[in-house]
Amino acid sequence: MGDGLYYTRRRDRALRHFVEDFRTIVEGRQRGRALLDALRAPLDALLDSRGWLEEPFLRPIPGEVATWALYRSRDPDLCLFTMVVPPRMRTRVHNHLTDGWVALLQGGQVEHIYRRVDDGSRPGFAELERVSATPVAEGELTPLLHPDLDIHAVETTSGAASVSLHVLANDLGTVERQSFDPEARTVESFVSGYSNVDGASAIGRADRSGA
Repeated sequence: MGDGLYYTRRRDRALRHFVEDFRTIVEGRQRGRALLDALRAPLDALLDSRGWLEEPFLRPIPGEVATWALYRSRDPDLCLFTMVVPPRMRTRVHNHLTDGWVALLQGGQVEHIYRRVDDGSRPGFAELERVSATPVAEGELTPLLHPDLDIHAVETTSGAASVSLHVLANDLGTVERQSFDPEARTVESFVSGYSNVDGASAIGRADRSGA
């Protein structure tokens, strides 16, 4: 597996050890629940050491959902980024097309989980069923499992912005994936990019986070 790109100034040992563990697990071709189980102990160790997380990666963008890339592999089959959702804001319903963990680092959220129930044969059409709406407290981890637990929206319930760490087995900001409108029963493709990377598809572009 090739080297990746760190967007942090601090080369914290805990973060580097986690990336090495992540690489080893991905190289072992573990997916699904096995991947999540293998990642849990290294992720817990990373979360116990917060020296690697600098202030720019906690920064909200007024009126927008910010995604700050922390690490991206060049393959690209893994990434770490923070997502910062302002108070009283809700993300669109979206998928990830991969497996991983989301850890809530700051604030409170409600996670709305959906399941697609149509067969995907009609362009632009998608019928979703809401499975649950679950409060998420600071320090809690929630799984992403493609395709069964892959479609959700998150809503900040705290008075300050919520910050979550995403640990995923793809470079999410460069992947063409889907957003959904459950009421209108529509779906469209998008590429999300990252708030601190110029260009949605290239790795290593100029960093705008100040980190």
